[in-house]
Amino acid sequence: MQLRFALLAPVLLVSAIAVTATLSAQDKPADKPADKPAQPSADKSLPPVTAKTPPATGEAPTAIAVLERSVAAIGGIEAWSKVKSMEVKGQLEMPGQGIKGPTSSFIAAPNKMVTVILLSGIGEIKTGFDGTVGWSADPISGPRLLEGGELEMLTREADVLKDADPVKRWDKVEFAGEGEFGGFSCWKLTATKGASQSTLWFEKETGLQRGLETIVESQLGKVPVSTVLISYREFEGPFGKIKLPVRTEASQMGQKMVNTVESVAFDGVDAKVFELPTAIKALLEPEPAEEGETPAAEPAKPTAPAAPTAPAAPAAPAKPTEPVQPKKEG
Repeated sequence: MQLRFALLAPVLLVSAIAVTATLSAQDKPADKPADKPAQPSADKSLPPVTAKTPPATGEAPTAIAVLERSVAAIGGIEAWSKVKSMEVKGQLEMPGQGIKGPTSSFIAAPNKMVTVILLSGIGEIKTGFDGTVGWSADPISGPRLLEGGELEMLTREADVLKDADPVKRWDKVEFAGEGEFGGFSCWKLTATKGASQSTLWFEKETGLQRGLETIVESQLGKVPVSTVLISYREFEGPFGKIKLPVRTEASQMGQKMVNTVESVAFDGVDAKVFELPTAIKALLEPEPAEEGETPAAEPAKPTAPAAPTAPAAPAAPAKPTEPVQPKKEG
């Protein structure tokens, strides 16, 4: 059985990495079709948000109103802006492939993150962003620098305030109606960032985001990903109460992945966690000259300009010659 997989940029705060696995073997039976998203009932522990009153029956809200209510539902930007760092531990499972393993995500304000996933049969998969450089490392592809669409998405998702300040996250957000998503009655928004467009789903009753449909850039190209945020939990910290999704289901390339959060610890992440690994630092160094190749000559160092010469002293004026005396005759 051959395995090939790609690291996908994170699409959720508690799911900093998504791993897509495609199994190909002649003796492998056809994969079972992906299960339909679970149809959970609304979280009874999450009362409707009253900070932003939902529109009356039959009245469609504006996109901004939906976003503002979602921010209030997860604790508000004031509480989120006080978060210095988070360590999130959980489990990632691919039921159709029998693959499961622990996950650890480290996030620090304003925009640093590292995620480590240890999957059975694959090994350790890491991805990170130190505020400037995006990178990943896995047993198949080895260490690599993220570029283009992968880096752009990772940069956006590493922002601690991306969900608490969604207007800043997108270039344009528009109201697109209503519908059922993942078993929840939702308002539907379309959001644009650059050339990419996503569909966002927000539960009418609680204001919480319940879904995201987007295109993720990966080593395999552009991959459609549909994610359902099934359940949330409230966490207490020195900054106040905030809510995080603790169970999500993502469907991509015919596979379903379930991410479960087990614990969250605040403001205790060591800054060294975000330092670039040695293998990634090596990728940033200039490549050495090949054997037999003459290294490029260093440019000549500029020499100091010559000191200006003193102007020559003016010549002394010539003495006037005496007039010639005429000779006397006789």
